[in-house]
Amino acid sequence: MNRFLLLLVTALITVPLVSFGAPPSQPAEKKEVPARQGKLVFVATTGLEDIGTLSSSLRHAKSAKASGHLSDVVWLTYGRAVVALDPTVKAVPEEVRKVAHEAKAAGVRMVACGHALQKFDIDPKKLQPQADVVANGVAELSRLVAEGYQVIRY
Repeated sequence: MNRFLLLLVTALITVPLVSFGAPPSQPAEKKEVPARQGKLVFVATTGLEDIGTLSSSLRHAKSAKASGHLSDVVWLTYGRAVVALDPTVKAVPEEVRKVAHEAKAAGVRMVACGHALQKFDIDPKKLQPQADVVANGVAELSRLVAEGYQVIRY
């Protein structure tokens, strides 16, 4: 019984000393500005056979850029995914086109493989949104990795 009373008194004395957060009168802590040192390259190779994945690659690139944590975000497409930038392909849903433009407007650097554009007979000057065209998408990916970019593949 004495042990129980001792535990009870100790608990009553200790509980008020436990902090449950800052008192309401103290100002909220300021969040630090991100370092903006990371670099990501989102690699899109999936084409119209998987619109959800293609759309996700663009949305995720846009979100990564908007996060403010990264110094550069690239959306690199080669293979079948280049058709997402071709305004003449009627099978590309408007939602994919819209999110591609939003990603570009958010500051995502769009890059398309010249070999894939040639293979699918896509005019590089008519890409929507406009993208930097590189001779070879895999070679460009290799260059970006050598520069320290982390890769997210779709």
